[in-house]
Amino acid sequence: MSTQLHDDDVVARLRDGAPNYPDFGPDAGHMLIAARRALRRRRSRQAIGGVAAVMAVVVGLTAAGPIDVPGYGMFVMPGGYDLGSLLNQGEPPTFPRRQLLDDVGRLERHVLPVVEELGLTLYIDHSTPGGPSCRVFTWSHGAFRDRNSDCANPDDPELPFDAESTTAFTRVADAIDASGVDVYRIDQRGWGSGPSFHLQDSSWLWNWYYSYVPGTPADGPDEVRTQTPRGVRLQVHVTGDWWFTVEPDD
Repeated sequence: MSTQLHDDDVVARLRDGAPNYPDFGPDAGHMLIAARRALRRRRSRQAIGGVAAVMAVVVGLTAAGPIDVPGYGMFVMPGGYDLGSLLNQGEPPTFPRRQLLDDVGRLERHVLPVVEELGLTLYIDHSTPGGPSCRVFTWSHGAFRDRNSDCANPDDPELPFDAESTTAFTRVADAIDASGVDVYRIDQRGWGSGPSFHLQDSSWLWNWYYSYVPGTPADGPDEVRTQTPRGVRLQVHVTGDWWFTVEPDD
């Protein structure tokens, strides 16, 4: 049975060297101090976690392009390129060189061989999950288009998709998925004589696409700037026969 001591008695005993206190065993004072320190540490961690969460939201709302996360690679915030273009209208916004090289490497490995094998000149995929599809596909066997009213006009010359063109279209879509590059359109009307791979985006100021230009001279310019009625078009030589273009959206 323990005896409750008054504060004066406790102080007196401590001044006398704490007589009758055991040399070993729990020390309530130390335990209280340790508990308070643990509580302060926990509150500090919670405060830091709250700040980190706020910063994550701020970054998500303000990031103007890809972020290089050590150990994870490039991370692109949704809408980041649009924000960058809004902040940088006088200078066409481009991607970091590391991303340019990675993208063209994957396009050359996965998509370009299928495009060349099929004789593809136009691929458009505006399909939406649960909604009507709008696929346009021109290749060595002809021109095809989904004929629903959301995609086709009565006077469009393309034929409805047949089994062979559906299979070919799926091959291209699968190759794009394997590349990891968000391409929604491939055509022959971009920069140079080869195919251009247009990137999906929600920007209303800029368009981005990669172009494969066979025969690009090794001593050619690193970039080409062209003044258009809508603003500056920038073509950047990435590597080999590959270029990246950013141009004002029409």
